[in-house]
Amino acid sequence: MTRQSPLSILLVEDNPGDARYIREILDDASELSNRTIDPGGEVLASPQLDDQEEELELVHESRLEDGLERLDEQRQDVVLLDLDLPDSQGLETLERVVDRTEAVPVVVLTGLRDREVGLEALRRGAEEYLVKDEINADLLVRSVYHAIERKARERQLERHREQLAALNQLNGVVREITDAVIDQSTREEIERTVCEALADSASYEFAWIGVLDAATDEFELRAEAGVEGYLDDITITADEDDPEGRGPTGRAFRTREIQVTRNVEEDYEYEPWREYVRERGAYSSAAIPIVHEGTIYGVLNVYADRPDAFADREREVIGQLGEIVGHAIAAVERKRALLSDEVIEANFRVENVFAEFDIAERTDDEIRIEQVVPAGGDEYLGYGSTPADNGDVLNALVDALPAWESVRVVDEELDRLRFEVRFGEPSVQAAVAAHGGYVEAATIEDGDFHLAVQLPHGADVRQIVDVVQESYPTAELRAQRQVSRDDGGTSRMVSAFHDDLTDRQRTVVETAYYAGYFEWPRDSSGEEIAESLDIAPATFSQHLRTAENRIFAALFQESDEE
Repeated sequence: MTRQSPLSILLVEDNPGDARYIREILDDASELSNRTIDPGGEVLASPQLDDQEEELELVHESRLEDGLERLDEQRQDVVLLDLDLPDSQGLETLERVVDRTEAVPVVVLTGLRDREVGLEALRRGAEEYLVKDEINADLLVRSVYHAIERKARERQLERHREQLAALNQLNGVVREITDAVIDQSTREEIERTVCEALADSASYEFAWIGVLDAATDEFELRAEAGVEGYLDDITITADEDDPEGRGPTGRAFRTREIQVTRNVEEDYEYEPWREYVRERGAYSSAAIPIVHEGTIYGVLNVYADRPDAFADREREVIGQLGEIVGHAIAAVERKRALLSDEVIEANFRVENVFAEFDIAERTDDEIRIEQVVPAGGDEYLGYGSTPADNGDVLNALVDALPAWESVRVVDEELDRLRFEVRFGEPSVQAAVAAHGGYVEAATIEDGDFHLAVQLPHGADVRQIVDVVQESYPTAELRAQRQVSRDDGGTSRMVSAFHDDLTDRQRTVVETAYYAGYFEWPRDSSGEEIAESLDIAPATFSQHLRTAENRIFAALFQESDEE
């Protein structure tokens, strides 16, 4: 590994003769120029270049204030410091430099042969103490090199300690967040709780959650803690062709994977926000996509005042928050959908879907999917019907349409067939369900694909439009209206179905019903349904019997009370 920039040395010396002597020594010291330190604190060697000036950069200042300004403006590898300057004398000079930049090693140069002063200088932060009259090329090169190496190793040890402390604390924070979000009843409470827990941690400075506005392609603030109005004065997008979309937030949104910036000073893609972040005391950041079952609910951003934070194990642990928070948000969105008396009905159309996806087998007949149920993970099962001679068309749809994985004929009557279609990832069904809604019906008629979606009151329909258009780019939102939920939804039986059954039990009952298990004779056997759900037949029977018992219990309890 070779050095990418010259070794930078700041000499703060007011005596022109001493300064000239130091410069002459360094100009001849090729060994020094061939050593450098990487950002992690490791000492590296690089081959000599023909042009020695490209390998070593010496900056000279004669006043302390000018030297301090130089430290603020430009990275330095080491400071050679005279203690007695026109604007500062003695050990106070050293203290002011160390206070300004603890990360840069300081080699003290003095005309005094005072052992006590030398020891005190070392105690106050100097790496080396040299008497000017005793300096020669070998001594200076060795002292500078060891100062850089020692400081780098100190930084490395300190970072390891910080990372270990941060990891220990982070494990507690993740447990705290996991427990806390379970008790929250709204998405807003979940997001606020997460940000506050991270900002209150000693390991992190602040945190915020943003969601993408589909209309502007810019992130909007949902929650923040440890900072106020973070997005008021800056713009972050998800467009990879836009410099403001190439940062960690935009990348996390596009890739659905955590994006870490371990040093904002060194990441060129952080340029649009570098000063803004540094003014708020942060050196590193992590952008964590909030995702559940393929749906992204936003991006959680966390900032640390430690350079090189979010190393391997810390990154892995904090990355878990994306799924934890995503799962919690999905749960409250689904609950909100069940409890709301008002729902949003959105209708989409894809014109000439056969031509859109280059499907050879076509029909003007109706192909209707009447019910979609979750099958576990990101998979869903749809149940529908079509005229009996459309079997080849169904197979062609499976080959062409996104997320259509397989089709099975459930029942074949005289003029119609009933079928089961399996939807894989990514599916519109999974994405809509993650927003608390469901696909009410999907129909292909006269070559056009119609999709009816129901969403909870207050849902962002723009996000659903984006979800549908990811799978069907030419889909248009044709109608959107507010409707009342059926009164029957308040009955004890319906409440028992939604509240008393587990997700798996509800899936088993719905799948059994729409697959014709309760018909006589049965359209699908228990073994066939179990295979569709990827569970054992005995497990299917157990879930079905338990669900039937709870639903009938609710029915008969309601009847007895009446």
